[in-house]
Amino acid sequence: MSRRPSSWEHEERRNARIRELREQREGPVRRRRRIQPLLLLAWIAGTIALLGVLIFLGFNVFFAPRVMAWVEENPGAIEHGIVQDFVKWYAPEELADEPASTEHRRVTIQVESGATDTSIGQMLFDQGLIKSRVAFQYAIIQAGREGTLPVGVFDLSPTLKPSEIVAALQGQEFAPTTTVTIREGLRLEEVVAAFAQSEMTMNMEEFAAILEAPPAEILNEFDFLADLPAGRSLEGYIPPDTYEFEISGDRGSPTFIVRDLLTQFEQSFTQEIRDGIAAKGLTIDEAIIIASIVEREAVVEEERPLIASVYINRFLNPDNTQTVGLLNADPTLQYGLTTGEYRPVGHPLLGDATGGLPVDEWGSVDWWPQLQVGGGEVALDEALLGFQTYTQPGLPPMPIAAPRISSLAAVASAPLEDGYLFFVAGCPGGTRDGSHYFSRTNGEHEALVAQAREECAGQ
Repeated sequence: MSRRPSSWEHEERRNARIRELREQREGPVRRRRRIQPLLLLAWIAGTIALLGVLIFLGFNVFFAPRVMAWVEENPGAIEHGIVQDFVKWYAPEELADEPASTEHRRVTIQVESGATDTSIGQMLFDQGLIKSRVAFQYAIIQAGREGTLPVGVFDLSPTLKPSEIVAALQGQEFAPTTTVTIREGLRLEEVVAAFAQSEMTMNMEEFAAILEAPPAEILNEFDFLADLPAGRSLEGYIPPDTYEFEISGDRGSPTFIVRDLLTQFEQSFTQEIRDGIAAKGLTIDEAIIIASIVEREAVVEEERPLIASVYINRFLNPDNTQTVGLLNADPTLQYGLTTGEYRPVGHPLLGDATGGLPVDEWGSVDWWPQLQVGGGEVALDEALLGFQTYTQPGLPPMPIAAPRISSLAAVASAPLEDGYLFFVAGCPGGTRDGSHYFSRTNGEHEALVAQAREECAGQ
């Protein structure tokens, strides 16, 4: 027999059921209430992040480029700190003190009266001398030169940094240097071209003018120039070597460079060489003229004194019936031909060279072409007839190239007693090696010429 639950048990079960139902009903509500604040926070954070992204993209994609374009059009604006800070943050490369290129070329600019820093920067940019007008303006500010750039004509290079261009425009000295190599046997026009193709910022027209017509104050500084004929250039007195010069400033000016080159000549022109020249009855200028011809003729170092002796013997013995004072030097013909053809501006023997070859084009010429006819058939202008050493006795009117010191020493030590009057290039063993055969008489010379032709057949 079963027992019926008491009223107390029934009440207890009913209450338990109520609690169970209440928990089932209220449980999800409580869980939803715990999760709801987290969702709200996540939504707020996402909204803020999205807003930040939109602001960032809007500033960088739309606003900042427009600000930067405005700065580029108004580079003077970087005088203001907030603009500088913006550029340093957004486009720091625009302020970099870097050259426009590695191209070694000379660009002449003229800063007119009334030019502003901005207009000068635009001119430099248009000429390819700077790659950022803002960087140039920044270099001016860094140097404290706002509004002080002078008027004048300046030779600059795209290899210069903006700070160096500012210094060059101010005529200031700065540390950067460059090397310039003057090869042996170059004439003055080629020497100028070597400097023009370097990073030097000096005015090349002024440099060429000093070399072609050196002022008295320079001539008076060096005793070896004391007897230089009036109106003569410094042709032959610029010693071949590799030099290091400051790119700009006073120590990179035309006058300083010319003085430095002449000082180098003076230091290498030893007393021994001077004495040897005097002992042969030559003036310094005559010795340099002969040395310049030797430089263009000699290939084998040991032959320099022998080649020098041939020219000296011919020059000092004009009564010799075999040579009658004629040098018969092909390099002098080459010099006369190209001088007459191109008529380089400022050449001392050409007088008014208006319309002649400008300095900027001197580096584009082959100044030493092969002769197309026999030496005696080469026709030269009347003003240059002295370089026709097949028909005109004596030395040409001036040196024809820059001789190395060994060629000048060869003149001083030339063995005149050997009596050589002739030489011809040979091909010993069938190889053209730059050597020559030397002889004392015309008969010996003709025999050696025939031998050389046979040896060099096919060379």
